[in-house]
Formats: sequence, C-alpha cells, structure tokens
Amino acid sequence: MASFMKELKAEIARLARKEIKKEVAPVQRISASRRGMIADLRRQVAALQRDVADLRRALARGGPLPLAVQPAEIAAGDDGRKGFWITGKGVRKLRLRLGLTQTEFAALANVSGQTVVNWEGTSGKIPLRRKDSAARLQEIRKMKKRDLKKAAEAKAPAKAKAKAKAKKAKAKKAKAPAPAKVEAAPKAE
Repeated sequence: MASFMKELKAEIARLARKEIKKEVAPVQRISASRRGMIADLRRQVAALQRDVADLRRALARGGPLPLAVQPAEIAAGDDGRKGFWITGKGVRKLRLRLGLTQTEFAALANVSGQTVVNWEGTSGKIPLRRKDSAARLQEIRKMKKRDLKKAAEAKAPAKAKAKAKAKKAKAKKAKAPAPAKVEAAPKAE
C-alpha cells in the first residue's frame, strides 16, 4: 500500500507541475518580451545620456555643436541598414577612388593624418568613436572627384584672401621702423 501511495503522490505532483507550466507559459512569454523591451530602452537611455554629455562638453568649450542624433528609422541607410560602419580597406579604397593623399583625406574627414593611417591599418571594422567622424565619412562616401573639385574651388578664394591678408601683415611689419639699438658706452678701466 505504501508504494501505491507513493506512486499516486508522484502522479499528482507530475500533473500539478504540467498544469502550472501550461498556465505560466503565456506569462513567461510576455515577461521575456518585456525584458527585451526594457533592455532596448536602457540602451536608448544610455545613448541619450552620452549625447547629452557630448552636447554639454561642446557647449562648455564654446565650439560647434556635434551633429544631432537621429532616430534609428531616419539614421538607417538607403539599403535599410541601421548604423554606419566601414573597414580599413574601405577607407583606403575610398581615399584612392577620390585620388587623395592620407593628409588630404584627413583634412576632408576632419581628423588627424595619424587617424587615417590607423584606420587604413585596421583589419575589419574601424571603431568610429566620434559621431561626427562617422557622419563625415558617410558624406565623403557619397562624393565623387567632381564634388571635391567644386569644394576646392569654393575654398580657393577664401584661402587666397587669407594669404593676401597674411602677406599684407608681413609687409606692414617689414615697413615699420625697427627700434633703434642703444649701444652702451665702453667702460673705462
């Protein structure tokens, strides 16, 4: 009789577990989806906090504000991908397609020459720490040699003005009389 009672107890426990599992399964699915949504929201909050910190730093410096962060739907590229990435090989091919030196490409991308060297030496995706660098690379990727020539021609008058101004300042400095040097009288010994 003891073994019968043991078997009956085991069967009742098994059926109870089965019923509980059946009742809890939909709640678990909902809970899992909610946890996923919470994780997404946390990532978005972290990204927004980083953006706020970047804006505060830019305001404190008094420099230009970084590019505004766009929602994922707007930031998605033409092919529907979210985010932007490029490889070291991609940077090199882009630079060579445009016929630029590393220094010229660095000036165009608003980064240092060493950064371009590092990017090209990276195998795989390059880490773009600054949002404005990623945005600038996206703009450069869309450019053609013709666009670069137009941009250079637009900058040429500004450069010529700056050179002329520097030349005038130098000429003005050269025309100014030099202060007279006073020689000390020789000391009598």
